[in-house]
Parts: sequence; C-alpha cells; structure tokens
Amino acid sequence: MSKRSFFTLIFFAFQGGCGYTLRGNTRAFFDQHQIRTIYVNPVKNNSYKGGVEITVYNALRKRIAQGGYVRIVDNPNQADAQISSTVLDASYVPSGITTTDQIAPVQTGPSNIQIASGYNVSLKVSFELFQFKEKKKVWSDTLLRQKTFSASTYLGALGTTSALINESDFERSISELAVSVVTDAEESINSIF
Repeated sequence: MSKRSFFTLIFFAFQGGCGYTLRGNTRAFFDQHQIRTIYVNPVKNNSYKGGVEITVYNALRKRIAQGGYVRIVDNPNQADAQISSTVLDASYVPSGITTTDQIAPVQTGPSNIQIASGYNVSLKVSFELFQFKEKKKVWSDTLLRQKTFSASTYLGALGTTSALINESDFERSISELAVSVVTDAEESINSIF
C-alpha cells in the first residue's frame, strides 16, 4: 500500500468517527413528502423598498438550484410543491449619530447638527412551502437578518454624493442579507429531520 493510499484511508476513518458526511442529492424532508420538483412563486413585496422582491427571488432560486435535491420548474402544474415568500421589511435606520463639528470644522452655521455615522439594515422575509399532492402547507418560517454599514458623511463638499453612496451600501447589504435569509430558510427546511 502506498503512503498516499494509507493517509487517504486514515483520513476517511477519522472523518466517519467525527460525524462528518458529504451532502448528497436527497433530503429526508423532501423524500418524505415526495417532493422532486418545486415551483418558486414570484416574491411579494410588502416593504417600502422597491425591487427587493427581485433580489430575494433570484437568491431563492439560486439557492434551491444549488442544493440539487429538487428541480425547479417554470410551470406550477409540473411541480410537486411550491414555495411562496413575502418581504415584510427591507429598511435601514441610523445606528450611530455624530455631530457636524466632529466630522469637519464648521466655519458657518450650527455645529451641533446630528448626522448618522452608521446604519442598521433589516431584511425580514416569510416563507411557506405547499405540497400539491397532500394539498397542505408542510413548512413555514419567518426570518429576520440584520447588518450594519458605515455612513458616508462628506460634509461640506459641494455637490455631495453621501446620499447616493449610502443608498448604494444599502443595496449591497440587502443583496448580502437576501443570500443569508434564503440560506437560513433552506437550512430550516432541512433541519426538520
């Protein structure tokens, strides 16, 4: 036996004892409910943030497709189940406050105007999985994820772009939170068994 084969054998022997396994292309929950195909409904948006439903929808479809244990179909009549989701909140609020005199020396005007130094982003999404054969809801969950980002505070700059930069950071944070929320939703389904 070569050294490489020996070490490979030892590696797998230890892996088996530690509880590590490779994820296959089946899941007990989906097997029990005989779900092999799934239709992803367009995401509903009950927040004030336009377009967030598209971000969540794309992240959800990508995550389900990556799992490989169900196939996404584009026609609900061809699906064993359908997943519906609703964005309940997509917003950001100041998480820290500073004053104008702490950012830059103020030559004229009040020096105690408050400015946000950071923002807290929230994304809250509810999910429901319906199985067609049994005609019932087999899983649901509501998930809230949050993230912070530093504010752009270019005080005193003519034609400041702070608001645009902050909005761009909000968009980027929402995209990251969408991936996190749908990953957690998938794990929530798979943790039932």
